[in-house]
Amino acid sequence: MSRYISLVVFVLCVASTYAIKVVDIDTICKDENVNTSLCITLLKSKQGADLLTLAQYTIDVLYTEVNNTVKLIKTLIHQFDKDPTAKSHYRECFELFAKPNGAAADVEALENKMKGGDYDGMREMALFITADYESCINDDSPGAIPYPDKSLLPKYAKVVNDIALILFVISKILMGNVQFAI
Repeated sequence: MSRYISLVVFVLCVASTYAIKVVDIDTICKDENVNTSLCITLLKSKQGADLLTLAQYTIDVLYTEVNNTVKLIKTLIHQFDKDPTAKSHYRECFELFAKPNGAAADVEALENKMKGGDYDGMREMALFITADYESCINDDSPGAIPYPDKSLLPKYAKVVNDIALILFVISKILMGNVQFAI
């Protein structure tokens, strides 16, 4: 009987060591880096879930939003075929959002980092996605003037950026350090 009790105590200790804490979504959504209203809307259905569940759900939503953005960019490239400035802008954005090197690949890498327990790597991948957004929408190269985009792309890309920032905050909490700044 004593062996059985010892085994149960051992299993409980090991299980509690690997437990991922549940965090109220307000902790995530009130962070200064996050679009609070989008965050609450996105995560409210998952209130009470542990951080890894919230992260996976948010990654799934982000992947969908990145794919929607890539589809829009493809449409814009064809729509503005006769406008070389617009077409060049949309091609650059396509490279920043599509595979093999854009935000779509970054989302996959972010998910792999999360699954491997590399929360700092997860945080870095979220920041790469925000950099892709900045490069596409604000053309962050020195001396560049952002393209005056009147399409839906800035709106789509902002959603991608905002969701990546939610994952940035979740990764900070998973790392146990909520004091990181962008």
